[in-house]
Amino acid sequence: MSRTGKILLLVAAMTLAAAPLCAQDGSGGTRSIFTVGAGSRAIGMGGAFVALGDDPSALYYNPAALRSNRYFGVMVNHIQLFSGFSDASYDFLGLVYPTMSYGSVGLGFMTAGTGGIREFDYFSRELGEISYRESQAILGYGFDLPWQFFGKYTLGTNIKVLLQRVGDYSDTGTGLDFGFLYKPSMIEGFTIGANLQDIVGAETKLVAVSEKVYRTIMLGAGYTRRFDNGSALNLAVQLDMPEYDDSGVRAGAEFIFKNTLSVRVGFDSEQITAGIGVLWHGYQVDYGYFSRAEAGSSHPISLSARIGPSLDDRERVRAERLEEEAEERVRRIFTTRISEHVQTADRLSAEGSYEQALDELKIAREYDPTNEEVSRKFEEVQQEIVARQAEATRESEKSIMINQHFQLGMKYYGVNDYVLARTEWLNILDLDPEDEGARDYLARTDEKITEQVTLHSQKARDFERRGQLAVALTEWNVVRTLDPEHEEMITSIERLKGRLEDMSRSYKTTSRRLEIVELFEQALGHFSEGSYEQSKSTLQELLRKDPNHAEAQNLLLRVNRRLIPLSDEEKEEIKQLYIAGMKHFTQGNYTAAIEEWRKILRLDPDNESVQKNIEEAQLRLGRGDDREAE
Repeated sequence: MSRTGKILLLVAAMTLAAAPLCAQDGSGGTRSIFTVGAGSRAIGMGGAFVALGDDPSALYYNPAALRSNRYFGVMVNHIQLFSGFSDASYDFLGLVYPTMSYGSVGLGFMTAGTGGIREFDYFSRELGEISYRESQAILGYGFDLPWQFFGKYTLGTNIKVLLQRVGDYSDTGTGLDFGFLYKPSMIEGFTIGANLQDIVGAETKLVAVSEKVYRTIMLGAGYTRRFDNGSALNLAVQLDMPEYDDSGVRAGAEFIFKNTLSVRVGFDSEQITAGIGVLWHGYQVDYGYFSRAEAGSSHPISLSARIGPSLDDRERVRAERLEEEAEERVRRIFTTRISEHVQTADRLSAEGSYEQALDELKIAREYDPTNEEVSRKFEEVQQEIVARQAEATRESEKSIMINQHFQLGMKYYGVNDYVLARTEWLNILDLDPEDEGARDYLARTDEKITEQVTLHSQKARDFERRGQLAVALTEWNVVRTLDPEHEEMITSIERLKGRLEDMSRSYKTTSRRLEIVELFEQALGHFSEGSYEQSKSTLQELLRKDPNHAEAQNLLLRVNRRLIPLSDEEKEEIKQLYIAGMKHFTQGNYTAAIEEWRKILRLDPDNESVQKNIEEAQLRLGRGDDREAE
């Protein structure tokens, strides 16, 4: 017998062996021998897995679905094919590793074959038995697209190397799959998938006979509903469109009870399929069933495992680590700034500039109100200033009164009550016009008051331009408490009162507004005089008439703060809010920083450092620097 004759007989035997594996009438060898699928779970659902693919079998059904695997997973699948072909086996091995930032990688191996094929020569003389086997190695990759329009998009691809062997003859070819997944944002749990399987088909040639695997387009949709008790329902439908064969519809359903027991049923274009699975501590055993009328039934068995933490757990750990690093950066920034201000204060104290040293320590204390070292140095410098003042006025008959006023002035200045502090400096200058300490602190206090006057004057002008006359009048009244001789304030109050009185002819509520304005003016007067109980009583009466009066609410907070000092809990809350605001500020999220700092002002309305921080953040927002807005 010639060598060519032996080859022809071998090819014929191969075709007969492969026919039941394909299980497709009229395919003529155009489809891959691996159309049975991969994984008992997917086979039990009729092979409708192109849109679900959340285990290592995604290597076969849709490489884009590799990204749906949230664990490092391993799967081994074995099938003894069909009752009438007991020597035909079909195996799959798959691994998937999802990364946090660079997509998911998969590696798989599939093999199918049979032995006991009888070989004959041209004269029908039996030469013995040979075996037939096809194997393919798969390298897959899936990744999420960076842009999301109405949902999440994922792409994937497989590179496949096919090895075909019959007896002593073998050849290899390469193929390519391309997959796609879309998860619309408007329907939770719904997924659309597509796989252009063998878009570049592997081609092999055994001596004189060539075979090519032609493409199959797989389109499908899936839906997953998860329940609070750990159960889940998966539904899937799929259309397979081979290039040279009839199209087929697949469908499947799976119910997972409390993440432990799974029951499946499906249809694989020809027959009903079924399956069951058990999951225990990340390990899973799956059984499936499918059959062919001409070949009998098969019972695929799969073993799979989830190894290590899930992708979600890894991402959460990374987020927590980044959060800790951000907090550590903020702590380092605070520590550095506190250290810088303390060092500057020490230098100024050594030079005898205790007033400037006190200002530096005030800033350091605002960064960390609980810092014992800063508080201790603050008290030491304050005592030194008082001691120096006492020394300077010791020989004066008025030294006792001057020292008392100076201590009060330092107290009010330290808590940012500049109006009362100014009164104390003026009292000292009435007693001793040459007192340099009082003169210096009066200048400092006037600068602070000028800043406040400028701020509230601008607010009053803005409110008047917008037609909010009562609010504008309130702002001018604040200016009056700071600078009673302010000319623009005097003329503006008269003008606004006149306009409000004119409006009373058309609006019945104007008299009530004027009453509220008068009450607020009385409250401000009591506040500036230090009569906090009377101011509180007046403000409470005002808020009963107008609960939404923002300025009255703010002034009431200031009054209560004068009557009730900050508690340790409030100081701790202020510290945490300040740290949170600084964290947002250092990250460029100025809107979030302003929100945190404004919470501090509700607890401590006169916190000058926080007010300056808010102004700086608002200035940067005006330049369009906010990263959160981007």
